[in-house]
Amino acid sequence: MKDALTRAGDFTLRLAFFAVAPLFIVFASALFPVTGALIMIGLALFVFLFGEAVRGLAERRPIVQKLLKGQLAFEAYYRVHKPRPFLYYVFYPLLFPYWLAVKKARDEFLLFKGYTLFSLAMLVGGAVWQYFTAWRPELGLREFFVVLVAQLVVETLLVLMLVMPIATTVVHFHAEGAKRRLAAVLAIGLISSGIAIARIERRRDPVVSFSTRERVGMRTAKNVKASRDAEAAALKAAWKVLAKEKDDVDRDGKVEGEALDAAHAAMVGFYRKDEAQAFDLWLSRSKSHELLVVYFQARRGRPPIFLAMDRKGREVADAKQLPKGALVAMKHAADGVVQQ
Repeated sequence: MKDALTRAGDFTLRLAFFAVAPLFIVFASALFPVTGALIMIGLALFVFLFGEAVRGLAERRPIVQKLLKGQLAFEAYYRVHKPRPFLYYVFYPLLFPYWLAVKKARDEFLLFKGYTLFSLAMLVGGAVWQYFTAWRPELGLREFFVVLVAQLVVETLLVLMLVMPIATTVVHFHAEGAKRRLAAVLAIGLISSGIAIARIERRRDPVVSFSTRERVGMRTAKNVKASRDAEAAALKAAWKVLAKEKDDVDRDGKVEGEALDAAHAAMVGFYRKDEAQAFDLWLSRSKSHELLVVYFQARRGRPPIFLAMDRKGREVADAKQLPKGALVAMKHAADGVVQQ
């Protein structure tokens, strides 16, 4: 009876984790370049689930043996060693001294470290390319390195806190022959992932990556005059379109369509293309004024980057001169979902 209750409690914990973890993974993937780690661990699980067939193919094809060396090591390890209790993996980062000091725990860590290293190579390779195409010459190595380290830390934590419990759960149920329970947690995980993806797709604006957001702030601070000139050019370009088009403004004041495209195009030159697309347009209309605002919604604790302009070209750069409640309305418009 006690054993049955323990198994039921363990299964409930895993179900709850599979319901929540994919939400974080999907949103993290939109913000940070963690795709490499997810692909490699997904491939490892595939090799584990179809171990006998893959091992046979690897014995006949040396090239397969080389390509899947890490995944075959993953399968071989868990064929011999059962995964530890689920909570061990949930709180894995907190056990840092233990899994480096104890050989068995260290061997398991090294399995996942290999996937982190592979994805690190992908991350660094992509980041170096970005450095020469999106950072230079305005932003230097110091700014670039800070963002790169932050991305690496997030990727490592993602693997240790979220991916390891998922991977070892699949191994656990497969080794026990608990096909129904394995199917249940995988189904919950797929549903959770689908919900997260649907929420992202319903956003009116695409998710702006962490790197892009940081570059916008750094580039603006580096040359305030040039950034303001770019924002002014965006507003002038948008006003020209809004003079002809009336359907580009939503009920909450958010400007989309051709006017937003024109504003983004006008900003490219000082801002990079992905940075320009991180900016939104918002229009405030009343009997006494008509004010168009181009703005970048900064993270909590940082002021937004914005410039406003009326139809006559008069600029407003002081938040106190914006209509009452404008900053809150702009934030809601930027965070909102697609309006039906």
